[in-house]
Amino acid sequence: MAQAQKKGDTDLKILRIGIIQNGKIVEERLVRKRENVTVGQSTKNTFVVPASNALPRTFVLFDLSPQGYALNFTDAMDGRVSLGDQVVALPALRQAGKAQKKGDLWHLMLTDRARGKVVIGDVTVLFQFVAPPPIQPRPQLPPSVRSSLMQNLDWMLVAVVGASFLLHFGFVVYLRNVDWPRVRDPEVIDVEIGKIYPVKQQEPPKPADVPKAPEKPAEKKVADKGEGKKAKSDPGPKKPVHVATDEEKAAAAAAAKEAAERKEADRVAALNAAIAKKGVLAQLTSKGRGGVVSDTLKHGRPSDDADKTLKSIGGVEGASGDGRPGLHQSGGTGDGTHHGTGGTISLNGTSAVGTGEKAGGTAVIVKGHTEIGKAKVDGDLSSDLIAGVVRRNLGSMTACYESALKRSGSLSGKVTVEFTVSAVGKVTEVDFKDDTLGSDDVTSCMKVKIKGWVFPASKGESNISHPFVFTKAN
Repeated sequence: MAQAQKKGDTDLKILRIGIIQNGKIVEERLVRKRENVTVGQSTKNTFVVPASNALPRTFVLFDLSPQGYALNFTDAMDGRVSLGDQVVALPALRQAGKAQKKGDLWHLMLTDRARGKVVIGDVTVLFQFVAPPPIQPRPQLPPSVRSSLMQNLDWMLVAVVGASFLLHFGFVVYLRNVDWPRVRDPEVIDVEIGKIYPVKQQEPPKPADVPKAPEKPAEKKVADKGEGKKAKSDPGPKKPVHVATDEEKAAAAAAAKEAAERKEADRVAALNAAIAKKGVLAQLTSKGRGGVVSDTLKHGRPSDDADKTLKSIGGVEGASGDGRPGLHQSGGTGDGTHHGTGGTISLNGTSAVGTGEKAGGTAVIVKGHTEIGKAKVDGDLSSDLIAGVVRRNLGSMTACYESALKRSGSLSGKVTVEFTVSAVGKVTEVDFKDDTLGSDDVTSCMKVKIKGWVFPASKGESNISHPFVFTKAN
Protein backbone atom coordinates (compact mmCIF):
# COMPACT_ATOMS: atom_id res chain seq x y z
CA MET A 1 0.00 0.00 0.00
CA ALA A 2 2.80 2.39 0.85
CA GLN A 3 4.54 1.66 -2.45
CA ALA A 4 1.31 2.27 -4.42
CA GLN A 5 0.74 5.54 -2.64
CA LYS A 6 4.27 6.65 -3.34
CA LYS A 7 3.89 5.75 -7.02
CA GLY A 8 0.63 7.70 -7.22
CA ASP A 9 2.31 10.78 -5.72
CA THR A 10 4.94 10.74 -8.43
CA ASP A 11 2.26 10.57 -11.15
CA LEU A 12 0.61 13.84 -9.91
CA LYS A 13 1.14 16.88 -12.07
CA ILE A 14 2.60 20.08 -10.66
CA LEU A 15 1.79 23.72 -11.25
CA ARG A 16 3.77 25.81 -13.70
CA ILE A 17 3.21 29.49 -12.99
CA GLY A 18 4.44 32.60 -14.73
CA ILE A 19 4.10 36.20 -13.49
CA ILE A 20 3.76 39.07 -16.00
CA GLN A 21 3.78 42.67 -14.76
CA ASN A 22 3.38 45.68 -17.06
CA GLY A 23 3.90 43.47 -20.13
CA LYS A 24 7.20 41.98 -18.85
CA ILE A 25 7.78 38.47 -17.54
CA VAL A 26 8.84 38.86 -13.91
CA GLU A 27 9.17 35.20 -12.87
CA GLU A 28 8.42 31.66 -14.07
CA ARG A 29 8.66 28.65 -11.82
CA LEU A 30 7.63 25.02 -11.31
CA VAL A 31 5.96 24.50 -7.94
CA ARG A 32 7.22 21.01 -7.10
CA LYS A 33 6.11 21.07 -3.47
CA ARG A 34 2.38 20.60 -3.13
CA GLU A 35 1.30 23.49 -0.92
CA ASN A 36 -0.69 26.69 -1.04
CA VAL A 37 0.55 29.19 -3.63
CA THR A 38 0.49 32.83 -2.46
CA VAL A 39 1.22 36.09 -4.27
CA GLY A 40 1.70 39.61 -2.91
CA GLN A 41 4.20 42.16 -1.70
CA SER A 42 5.43 40.24 1.36
CA THR A 43 8.75 38.40 1.06
CA LYS A 44 7.15 35.30 2.65
CA ASN A 45 4.89 34.71 -0.38
CA THR A 46 5.56 32.03 -2.99
CA PHE A 47 5.69 34.75 -5.66
CA VAL A 48 6.72 38.26 -4.63
CA VAL A 49 5.13 41.01 -6.75
CA PRO A 50 6.44 44.44 -5.61
CA ALA A 51 4.88 47.83 -6.42
CA SER A 52 1.43 46.47 -7.16
CA ASN A 53 -1.55 48.34 -5.74
CA ALA A 54 -4.09 45.73 -6.87
CA LEU A 55 -2.58 42.95 -4.76
CA PRO A 56 -2.73 42.79 -0.98
CA ARG A 57 0.30 41.97 1.13
CA THR A 58 -0.56 38.24 0.95
CA PHE A 59 -3.21 36.52 -1.21
CA VAL A 60 -3.74 32.72 -1.48
CA LEU A 61 -4.26 32.27 -5.24
CA PHE A 62 -4.15 28.45 -5.34
CA ASP A 63 -5.53 26.64 -2.31
CA LEU A 64 -4.49 22.99 -1.80
CA SER A 65 -7.08 20.55 -0.42
CA PRO A 66 -7.34 16.73 -0.33
CA GLN A 67 -9.32 16.90 -3.62
CA GLY A 68 -6.56 18.93 -5.33
CA TYR A 69 -5.85 22.57 -6.16
CA ALA A 70 -8.60 25.22 -6.20
CA LEU A 71 -8.42 28.70 -7.76
CA ASN A 72 -9.41 31.66 -5.52
CA PHE A 73 -10.44 34.94 -7.12
CA THR A 74 -12.49 38.03 -6.25
CA ASP A 75 -15.06 40.10 -8.13
CA ALA A 76 -12.35 42.63 -9.05
CA MET A 77 -10.24 39.98 -10.82
CA ASP A 78 -10.59 39.01 -14.49
CA GLY A 79 -9.28 36.15 -16.61
CA ARG A 80 -10.10 32.87 -18.30
CA VAL A 81 -9.81 29.22 -17.33
CA SER A 82 -9.68 26.15 -19.63
CA LEU A 83 -11.45 23.21 -18.00
CA GLY A 84 -10.45 20.68 -20.68
CA ASP A 85 -13.07 21.05 -23.40
CA GLN A 86 -14.00 24.71 -23.09
CA VAL A 87 -12.58 28.05 -22.08
CA VAL A 88 -14.71 30.03 -19.63
CA ALA A 89 -14.19 33.57 -18.32
CA LEU A 90 -14.18 34.19 -14.60
CA PRO A 91 -17.40 36.28 -14.65
CA ALA A 92 -19.15 33.47 -16.55
CA LEU A 93 -17.97 30.95 -13.95
CA ARG A 94 -19.57 33.06 -11.25
CA GLN A 95 -22.84 33.36 -13.16
CA ALA A 96 -22.97 29.65 -14.17
CA GLY A 97 -22.50 28.60 -10.56
CA LYS A 98 -19.37 26.55 -11.25
CA ALA A 99 -17.45 28.63 -8.69
CA GLN A 100 -18.53 28.53 -5.07
CA LYS A 101 -18.81 31.65 -2.92
CA LYS A 102 -16.74 31.51 0.31
CA GLY A 103 -16.85 34.84 2.09
CA ASP A 104 -15.39 37.52 -0.19
CA LEU A 105 -13.71 34.92 -2.45
CA TRP A 106 -14.86 32.65 -5.25
CA HIS A 107 -13.58 29.05 -5.05
CA LEU A 108 -13.10 26.98 -8.27
CA MET A 109 -11.82 23.38 -8.16
CA LEU A 110 -9.19 22.58 -10.82
CA THR A 111 -8.25 19.35 -12.57
CA ASP A 112 -4.78 18.32 -13.78
CA ARG A 113 -5.87 19.40 -17.31
CA ALA A 114 -6.80 22.95 -16.29
CA ARG A 115 -4.89 26.00 -17.44
CA GLY A 116 -5.61 29.69 -17.75
CA LYS A 117 -4.77 33.20 -16.67
CA VAL A 118 -5.84 35.56 -13.88
CA VAL A 119 -5.57 39.33 -14.30
CA ILE A 120 -5.09 41.30 -11.05
CA GLY A 121 -4.64 44.96 -11.93
CA ASP A 122 -1.31 45.31 -13.72
CA VAL A 123 -0.30 41.73 -12.84
CA THR A 124 -1.18 38.70 -14.99
CA VAL A 125 -0.76 35.17 -13.61
CA LEU A 126 -0.47 32.31 -16.15
CA PHE A 127 -0.81 28.74 -14.88
CA GLN A 128 -1.04 25.15 -16.12
CA PHE A 129 -0.52 21.63 -14.79
CA VAL A 130 2.49 19.76 -16.23
CA ALA A 131 4.23 16.49 -15.52
CA PRO A 132 7.19 17.04 -13.18
CA PRO A 133 10.45 16.91 -15.16
CA PRO A 134 13.29 14.87 -13.68
CA ILE A 135 15.55 16.76 -11.34
CA GLN A 136 18.81 17.51 -13.06
CA PRO A 137 21.86 16.53 -11.05
CA ARG A 138 24.16 19.26 -9.95
CA PRO A 139 26.93 19.74 -12.51
CA GLN A 140 30.33 18.72 -11.30
CA LEU A 141 33.80 19.02 -12.66
CA PRO A 142 35.69 15.87 -13.61
CA PRO A 143 38.04 14.50 -10.94
CA SER A 144 41.07 15.48 -12.99
CA VAL A 145 40.07 19.15 -12.86
CA ARG A 146 38.84 19.31 -9.26
CA SER A 147 41.13 20.87 -6.68
CA SER A 148 41.67 19.43 -3.21
CA LEU A 149 41.84 21.21 0.12
CA MET A 150 45.61 21.04 0.23
CA GLN A 151 45.87 22.65 -3.18
CA ASN A 152 43.64 25.56 -2.15
CA LEU A 153 45.71 26.45 0.92
CA ASP A 154 47.85 29.59 0.92
CA TRP A 155 51.06 28.11 2.24
CA MET A 156 52.60 31.50 2.93
CA LEU A 157 49.67 32.37 5.19
CA VAL A 158 49.86 28.96 6.87
CA ALA A 159 53.56 29.52 7.58
CA VAL A 160 52.91 32.98 9.08
CA VAL A 161 50.09 31.70 11.30
CA GLY A 162 52.17 28.74 12.48
CA ALA A 163 55.17 30.93 13.31
CA SER A 164 52.94 33.37 15.21
CA PHE A 165 51.40 30.53 17.21
CA LEU A 166 54.80 29.09 18.13
CA LEU A 167 56.11 32.54 19.12
CA HIS A 168 53.16 33.34 21.38
CA PHE A 169 53.11 29.86 22.90
CA GLY A 170 56.82 30.08 23.68
CA PHE A 171 56.38 33.53 25.23
CA VAL A 172 53.61 32.24 27.51
CA VAL A 173 55.80 29.30 28.58
CA TYR A 174 58.64 31.74 29.32
CA LEU A 175 56.39 33.94 31.47
CA ARG A 176 55.18 30.92 33.43
CA ASN A 177 58.72 29.78 34.21
CA VAL A 178 60.30 33.15 35.14
CA ASP A 179 60.85 33.67 38.86
CA TRP A 180 59.30 37.14 39.18
CA PRO A 181 59.88 39.18 42.38
CA ARG A 182 56.77 39.12 44.49
CA VAL A 183 55.32 42.14 46.28
CA ARG A 184 55.10 41.13 49.88
CA ASP A 185 52.46 42.17 52.35
CA PRO A 186 53.80 44.63 55.00
CA GLU A 187 52.12 42.62 57.74
CA VAL A 188 53.92 39.46 56.60
CA ILE A 189 57.22 41.41 56.51
CA ASP A 190 56.65 42.63 60.08
CA VAL A 191 56.00 39.07 61.21
CA GLU A 192 59.21 37.85 59.56
CA ILE A 193 61.24 40.72 61.05
CA GLY A 194 59.80 39.78 64.41
CA LYS A 195 61.06 36.24 63.89
CA ILE A 196 64.57 37.50 63.08
CA TYR A 197 64.67 40.10 65.87
CA PRO A 198 62.37 38.69 68.54
CA VAL A 199 61.02 41.17 71.05
CA LYS A 200 61.32 39.95 74.58
CA GLN A 201 57.92 40.08 76.15
CA GLN A 202 57.79 41.37 79.68
CA GLU A 203 56.58 38.71 81.99
CA PRO A 204 53.56 39.76 84.04
CA PRO A 205 54.28 40.11 87.76
CA LYS A 206 53.54 37.04 89.76
CA PRO A 207 50.71 37.35 92.25
CA ALA A 208 51.69 37.82 95.85
CA ASP A 209 52.00 34.71 97.91
CA VAL A 210 48.83 33.90 99.72
CA PRO A 211 49.21 32.42 103.21
CA LYS A 212 48.41 28.79 103.23
CA ALA A 213 45.52 27.53 105.23
CA PRO A 214 46.44 25.54 108.35
CA GLU A 215 46.53 21.84 107.79
CA LYS A 216 43.98 19.73 109.54
CA PRO A 217 45.27 16.73 111.49
CA ALA A 218 44.52 13.47 109.81
CA GLU A 219 41.86 11.36 111.42
CA LYS A 220 42.68 7.85 112.28
CA LYS A 221 40.33 5.17 111.32
CA VAL A 222 39.79 2.55 113.96
CA ALA A 223 38.47 -0.80 112.99
CA ASP A 224 36.85 -2.29 116.00
CA LYS A 225 34.80 -5.35 115.30
CA GLY A 226 35.01 -6.76 118.80
CA GLU A 227 38.04 -8.89 117.90
CA GLY A 228 40.63 -6.74 119.79
CA LYS A 229 42.65 -5.77 116.75
CA LYS A 230 44.80 -2.60 116.68
CA ALA A 231 43.45 0.55 114.98
CA LYS A 232 44.79 1.39 111.55
CA SER A 233 45.78 5.03 110.88
CA ASP A 234 45.92 7.01 107.57
CA PRO A 235 49.23 7.09 105.71
CA GLY A 236 49.67 10.86 106.37
CA PRO A 237 48.41 14.35 105.36
CA LYS A 238 48.43 15.31 101.65
CA LYS A 239 50.09 18.55 100.53
CA PRO A 240 47.31 21.04 99.54
CA VAL A 241 47.35 22.58 96.02
CA HIS A 242 46.96 26.38 95.89
CA VAL A 243 44.29 27.65 93.47
CA ALA A 244 44.30 31.36 92.61
CA THR A 245 41.11 33.21 93.38
CA ASP A 246 39.27 35.59 91.00
CA GLU A 247 40.64 38.62 92.86
CA GLU A 248 44.21 37.35 92.41
CA LYS A 249 43.66 36.75 88.68
CA ALA A 250 42.16 40.24 88.22
CA ALA A 251 45.07 41.83 90.08
CA ALA A 252 47.60 39.99 87.91
CA ALA A 253 45.82 41.01 84.69
CA ALA A 254 45.64 44.67 85.80
CA ALA A 255 49.35 44.67 86.64
CA ALA A 256 50.21 43.21 83.23
CA LYS A 257 48.05 45.79 81.42
CA GLU A 258 49.60 48.65 83.39
CA ALA A 259 53.10 47.44 82.54
CA ALA A 260 52.23 47.22 78.82
CA GLU A 261 50.73 50.75 78.82
CA ARG A 262 53.81 52.11 80.63
CA LYS A 263 56.08 50.49 78.05
CA GLU A 264 54.05 51.93 75.14
CA ALA A 265 54.06 55.41 76.72
CA ASP A 266 57.84 55.27 77.13
CA ARG A 267 58.21 54.24 73.46
CA VAL A 268 56.00 57.12 72.23
CA ALA A 269 57.84 59.62 74.40
CA ALA A 270 61.21 58.48 73.07
CA LEU A 271 59.93 58.71 69.50
CA ASN A 272 58.57 62.25 70.03
CA ALA A 273 61.86 63.31 71.58
CA ALA A 274 63.78 61.99 68.58
CA ILE A 275 61.43 63.75 66.11
CA ALA A 276 61.64 67.03 68.03
CA LYS A 277 65.40 67.12 67.45
CA LYS A 278 65.05 66.91 63.66
CA GLY A 279 64.73 69.75 61.08
CA VAL A 280 62.54 72.82 61.46
CA LEU A 281 60.42 71.20 64.14
CA ALA A 282 63.32 71.51 66.56
CA GLN A 283 63.43 75.26 65.96
CA LEU A 284 59.63 75.68 66.21
CA THR A 285 59.53 73.89 69.55
CA SER A 286 62.71 75.36 71.05
CA LYS A 287 62.63 77.66 74.07
CA GLY A 288 64.05 81.13 74.50
CA ARG A 289 65.32 83.71 72.04
CA GLY A 290 67.92 81.32 70.67
CA GLY A 291 65.36 79.15 68.87
CA VAL A 292 63.47 81.75 66.84
CA VAL A 293 61.78 80.99 63.49
CA SER A 294 60.35 83.83 61.40
CA ASP A 295 57.73 83.81 58.68
CA THR A 296 59.51 82.50 55.57
CA LEU A 297 57.40 84.83 53.38
CA LYS A 298 58.21 87.95 55.41
CA HIS A 299 60.47 89.48 52.76
CA GLY A 300 58.26 88.41 49.82
CA ARG A 301 60.71 85.81 48.45
CA PRO A 302 58.80 82.47 48.44
CA SER A 303 61.11 81.09 45.74
CA ASP A 304 64.35 81.59 47.71
CA ASP A 305 66.43 78.71 48.87
CA ALA A 306 65.18 77.23 52.16
CA ASP A 307 68.59 77.40 53.82
CA LYS A 308 68.97 81.11 53.00
CA THR A 309 65.44 81.81 54.20
CA LEU A 310 66.02 80.08 57.53
CA LYS A 311 69.27 82.01 58.00
CA SER A 312 67.43 85.35 57.63
CA ILE A 313 64.44 84.50 59.76
CA GLY A 314 62.80 87.06 62.02
CA GLY A 315 59.37 88.17 63.15
CA VAL A 316 57.40 85.20 64.43
CA GLU A 317 59.23 83.49 67.25
CA GLY A 318 58.95 79.94 68.49
CA ALA A 319 58.62 80.87 72.20
CA SER A 320 58.39 83.83 74.50
CA GLY A 321 61.44 85.28 76.16
CA ASP A 322 60.78 83.56 79.44
CA GLY A 323 60.83 80.10 77.87
CA ARG A 324 57.04 79.64 77.80
CA PRO A 325 55.61 78.19 74.58
CA GLY A 326 53.65 80.60 72.41
CA LEU A 327 53.92 83.06 69.51
CA HIS A 328 55.47 86.49 69.98
CA GLN A 329 54.94 89.53 67.77
CA SER A 330 58.06 91.58 67.38
CA GLY A 331 56.29 94.42 65.56
CA GLY A 332 53.54 95.03 68.14
CA THR A 333 53.43 97.56 70.95
CA GLY A 334 52.74 95.07 73.69
CA ASP A 335 49.54 96.83 74.88
CA GLY A 336 47.09 94.52 73.09
CA THR A 337 46.62 96.74 70.00
CA HIS A 338 47.74 95.87 66.46
CA HIS A 339 48.01 98.60 63.82
CA GLY A 340 47.47 97.83 60.13
CA THR A 341 46.53 94.60 58.40
CA GLY A 342 49.88 93.16 57.31
CA GLY A 343 51.45 92.49 60.72
CA THR A 344 51.89 89.15 62.41
CA ILE A 345 49.54 87.69 65.04
CA SER A 346 50.33 86.95 68.66
CA LEU A 347 48.45 84.33 70.65
CA ASN A 348 50.21 84.81 74.01
CA GLY A 349 47.73 87.37 75.33
CA THR A 350 49.52 90.54 74.12
CA SER A 351 48.11 91.36 70.70
CA ALA A 352 44.89 91.10 68.66
CA VAL A 353 44.04 90.23 65.12
CA GLY A 354 45.05 92.89 62.63
CA THR A 355 41.81 94.88 62.76
CA GLY A 356 43.05 97.78 64.89
CA GLU A 357 40.96 96.69 67.88
CA LYS A 358 42.11 95.91 71.40
CA ALA A 359 41.55 92.30 72.31
CA GLY A 360 42.08 92.45 76.05
CA GLY A 361 44.35 89.40 76.13
CA THR A 362 42.27 87.21 73.76
CA ALA A 363 42.66 86.82 70.00
CA VAL A 364 39.74 88.35 68.04
CA ILE A 365 38.49 86.21 65.15
CA VAL A 366 36.34 87.94 62.55
CA LYS A 367 33.46 85.75 61.42
CA GLY A 368 30.74 86.33 58.89
CA HIS A 369 27.24 84.97 58.56
CA THR A 370 25.64 84.10 55.21
CA GLU A 371 21.95 83.61 54.57
CA ILE A 372 20.49 82.33 51.30
CA GLY A 373 17.11 83.03 49.79
CA LYS A 374 14.98 81.00 47.39
CA ALA A 375 16.39 80.54 43.93
CA LYS A 376 14.53 81.44 40.74
CA VAL A 377 15.02 78.79 38.07
CA ASP A 378 14.34 78.96 34.35
CA GLY A 379 15.17 75.46 33.07
CA ASP A 380 15.00 71.74 33.85
CA LEU A 381 16.91 71.78 37.17
CA SER A 382 14.68 71.57 40.25
CA SER A 383 14.90 74.01 43.17
CA ASP A 384 15.79 71.20 45.59
CA LEU A 385 18.81 70.11 43.54
CA ILE A 386 20.04 73.70 43.26
CA ALA A 387 19.55 74.32 46.99
CA GLY A 388 21.55 71.19 47.81
CA VAL A 389 24.51 72.32 45.70
CA VAL A 390 24.40 75.85 47.17
CA ARG A 391 24.28 74.54 50.76
CA ARG A 392 27.28 72.28 50.13
CA ASN A 393 29.31 75.25 48.83
CA LEU A 394 28.00 77.88 51.25
CA GLY A 395 31.23 77.77 53.26
CA SER A 396 33.25 79.06 50.29
CA MET A 397 30.86 82.05 49.92
CA THR A 398 31.29 82.86 53.61
CA ALA A 399 35.07 82.61 53.25
CA CYS A 400 35.01 85.18 50.43
CA TYR A 401 33.01 87.54 52.65
CA GLU A 402 35.20 87.02 55.73
CA SER A 403 38.34 87.71 53.70
CA ALA A 404 37.00 91.16 52.78
CA LEU A 405 35.52 91.68 56.27
CA LYS A 406 39.00 91.64 57.80
CA ARG A 407 39.85 94.74 55.79
CA SER A 408 36.49 96.47 56.28
CA GLY A 409 34.84 95.64 59.59
CA SER A 410 31.49 97.25 58.65
CA LEU A 411 31.00 95.37 55.37
CA SER A 412 27.51 93.83 54.95
CA GLY A 413 24.80 93.61 52.30
CA LYS A 414 22.97 91.50 49.76
CA VAL A 415 24.25 90.09 46.46
CA THR A 416 22.04 88.35 43.87
CA VAL A 417 24.00 85.99 41.65
CA GLU A 418 22.69 85.10 38.19
CA PHE A 419 24.45 82.11 36.63
CA THR A 420 23.84 79.69 33.76
CA VAL A 421 24.19 75.89 34.07
CA SER A 422 24.72 73.85 30.90
CA ALA A 423 23.08 70.49 30.16
CA VAL A 424 26.14 68.65 31.49
CA GLY A 425 25.95 70.48 34.85
CA LYS A 426 28.78 72.99 34.34
CA VAL A 427 28.47 76.69 35.23
CA THR A 428 29.19 78.68 32.06
CA GLU A 429 28.27 82.30 32.93
CA VAL A 430 28.17 84.23 36.23
CA ASP A 431 26.79 87.75 36.73
CA PHE A 432 25.74 89.86 39.74
CA LYS A 433 22.57 91.90 40.27
CA ASP A 434 21.18 93.98 43.18
CA ASP A 435 24.66 94.24 44.76
CA THR A 436 24.24 96.25 48.01
CA LEU A 437 27.46 94.80 49.45
CA GLY A 438 29.62 96.92 47.12
CA SER A 439 32.80 94.84 47.33
CA ASP A 440 34.58 93.85 44.13
CA ASP A 441 36.81 91.49 46.10
CA VAL A 442 33.82 89.49 47.34
CA THR A 443 32.11 89.30 43.93
CA SER A 444 35.37 88.32 42.19
CA CYS A 445 35.97 85.57 44.73
CA MET A 446 32.36 84.36 44.47
CA LYS A 447 32.58 84.26 40.66
CA VAL A 448 35.65 82.01 40.78
CA LYS A 449 34.05 79.68 43.35
CA ILE A 450 30.67 79.43 41.57
CA LYS A 451 32.30 78.55 38.25
CA GLY A 452 33.70 75.47 39.96
CA TRP A 453 30.27 74.21 41.10
CA VAL A 454 28.97 70.99 39.52
CA PHE A 455 25.24 70.34 39.07
CA PRO A 456 23.42 67.17 37.94
CA ALA A 457 23.01 66.72 34.20
CA SER A 458 19.69 67.85 32.69
CA LYS A 459 17.91 67.97 29.35
CA GLY A 460 18.87 71.56 28.59
CA GLU A 461 20.38 74.81 29.84
CA SER A 462 19.11 76.39 33.09
CA ASN A 463 19.26 80.08 34.15
CA ILE A 464 19.34 80.55 37.94
CA SER A 465 19.04 83.66 40.10
CA HIS A 466 20.07 83.16 43.76
CA PRO A 467 20.34 85.81 46.56
CA PHE A 468 23.03 85.83 49.27
CA VAL A 469 22.87 88.06 52.39
CA PHE A 470 26.18 88.67 54.22
CA THR A 471 26.30 90.03 57.80
CA LYS A 472 28.98 90.23 60.48
CA ALA A 473 28.60 87.51 63.13
CA ASN A 474 30.37 89.25 66.02
